[in-house]
Amino acid sequence: MSVRSKLKDDELNKLKKYIRETPVEIDLVDRVMYKYDHDSKKLITHKKKPHNVLIVKAMATVIVCLLLITPFISPTMAATIKQVPVLSSIFSLAGDLGLKTADEKGLSTKPNASVSHDGFTLSVSEVAYDGTRVSIGVERPRTASKTETLMERLGNIELFINGAPIDDFAPSESNHIGIFLHPGKDKDSTIIEFSDKSNQGGRPFPEQFDLTVYATITGVQAPLKIDIPVKNKIADYVTLQPTVNRHYNNIHFTVEQIKITPITTNITTRTILTDNATFIEPWLTMGIDIFDEQGRKLALINGNGWHETNGSEKIMDHRFTPFESVPASITIKPYIHLFKEHPKGSFQMDENNEPIIQYIPELEVTIPVK
Repeated sequence: MSVRSKLKDDELNKLKKYIRETPVEIDLVDRVMYKYDHDSKKLITHKKKPHNVLIVKAMATVIVCLLLITPFISPTMAATIKQVPVLSSIFSLAGDLGLKTADEKGLSTKPNASVSHDGFTLSVSEVAYDGTRVSIGVERPRTASKTETLMERLGNIELFINGAPIDDFAPSESNHIGIFLHPGKDKDSTIIEFSDKSNQGGRPFPEQFDLTVYATITGVQAPLKIDIPVKNKIADYVTLQPTVNRHYNNIHFTVEQIKITPITTNITTRTILTDNATFIEPWLTMGIDIFDEQGRKLALINGNGWHETNGSEKIMDHRFTPFESVPASITIKPYIHLFKEHPKGSFQMDENNEPIIQYIPELEVTIPVK
């Protein structure tokens, strides 16, 4: 453990004192301080007794107490409290800048919906929707089994928008909308995400809709069903349709649309092999990196696309974290992954065990935004 300053120790001691003086049925001091002292993304290795109801009451009491004392604590302690996972939202600690922004700026909703079956409870604590991607923060009680993460226990997930399967909104060619799972704030939480494919010929999601989630859980016989209200709370965003083209050898690369919201940066691209060649490695894994005018790179969240089997045209939506502010320009750098000869299909890896990529400067595009 790193050596803390005396000021920080004083703040932590005050936090301990406030929690100890709170009339709770279970002493949460050691638990809260343990979580503060350890990386929020590490797996929990210590075991707890199954006192579900008592823990819920205790956490609620502590949170109320902390809200009451907030006007009297320093900014340092306030920041410390926000970093305690048990007191923080999934979005604030999940490592996704867009979701953290949604939580901090009131762009998410907190339905607090839950369902229980066979002794297992699944709760939806936070939802964000920016007109493109839908993010659903789900949790299980912190006293649940620690042998598997919640993400590992989640099996098949089916989603319905106003009663219709989400694949009804997919393009007719692909007839599918992918569902992604991302890590939450700890092993008892995860984030379910999906996005529309309106830029690929699918139907756009409504601005507001009722989402029904059916989720199978390992060890639970029947699927769990939760109904969640979803609303797009984004008022300000930027949409560009530059239709900028670049050519290199037999590759025709087009940037069709850019959408910038406080939660997501979405880039839609189309790649055509002009000599009627088919997409094979490494062109199947062709990706893009995004930079602002100062060279700051955005982090990739996920993406999805479609191309015909043995086809020569591919359309992709690439989703990145948001810009801190609307940039003056955006530079898009296409790249390919480098593969090993043996075994076939394996990436070449660098010293950090990351796939090695190779930029294609002839396809690079810089687009003014403002």
